[in-house]
Amino acid sequence: MLLPDANIRSSSYYIAQTTAQCMYCGEWTRVLALALPPNHEMLAEEEWQSVAAGAFVFHLTALPKSVQRELKRLSGSFRPARGADPTSYWANHCEHCERRVSDDELHCEPGGFMPSHADEAVAILLSPIMQAFSAVAAGYAPDPAFFMSMRKG
Repeated sequence: MLLPDANIRSSSYYIAQTTAQCMYCGEWTRVLALALPPNHEMLAEEEWQSVAAGAFVFHLTALPKSVQRELKRLSGSFRPARGADPTSYWANHCEHCERRVSDDELHCEPGGFMPSHADEAVAILLSPIMQAFSAVAAGYAPDPAFFMSMRKG
């Protein structure tokens, strides 16, 4: 089902998995992300535009129930979190201390879902979900480096 206020959509998607070190307790924790295959669409100036490259989406404020079920099936640590503003958004939480893992750290800094070289990309598993996807996303990382080196499974 397409969310009425969605700004991104695709005929399928990936759930990405890797590990990251928690900045609060120092433990390694499993983290999830949502990735889109080439030819997904994003809303720009009230028009849907096709994007030829893959992408990661983050700072998610709305997801369809079907996507939420897939995420919960893999981890209870990727769930809505409250930020400084009153808007709730989906974020990873440390499996050990329960503190929120920053989307910026995972998607905007080297490591996490932004590998610096192909060897790091192999640590990221992309599980394809052959269902329609839509979301309200404030974060969008098109054509991620080493996307083709990430493991598909």
